[in-house]
Amino acid sequence: MPMGKRTCCSARHNSSIYLALLFIFSNTTWLPAAEPDSTLDISAAYFRTVPLLLHLPPKIIFDDRPTKLQLYVDIPEDSIVTVSIFYRTNAMENMQEIPLAKVRGFYAFNFDPGFQGGDSVTYFFTVAAIDQSMHATPLDKNGKIKPYNKPLVDPIKYFEERLKSLQW
Repeated sequence: MPMGKRTCCSARHNSSIYLALLFIFSNTTWLPAAEPDSTLDISAAYFRTVPLLLHLPPKIIFDDRPTKLQLYVDIPEDSIVTVSIFYRTNAMENMQEIPLAKVRGFYAFNFDPGFQGGDSVTYFFTVAAIDQSMHATPLDKNGKIKPYNKPLVDPIKYFEERLKSLQW
């Protein structure tokens, strides 16, 4: 059987699919957008699980150079009172709170291991809002703060090990 050009008029084999799609789209009760927002059942737990703070911890923090720790906040700027980082190294006794300023759309802290000393750094971010709410990152599955704990790596040893792993 010779194959000719296929147009929408000669597509008899797919007519049942077209009819099914036409039925689905014409029946608006199947679409979730047809239901008004006031009738949707969204509990308060849903809003507690929505991530408002985004921080990607660096894979490696070297012990001889500064590292920028960045935080992106998905809260309106006029609703934020303060954004802070709490950090300490293993050479420090207590956590230090440093308020952060917004720079180019994110909050940043330059961690300088030469200034603070130590072999590892532990840190987390907090955001205080006008409505007296507090947000933090990172959190564990129970909603409690679980600080990042990153070792400070000697860059010479790191790159020597990496070079050895890349050699055949």
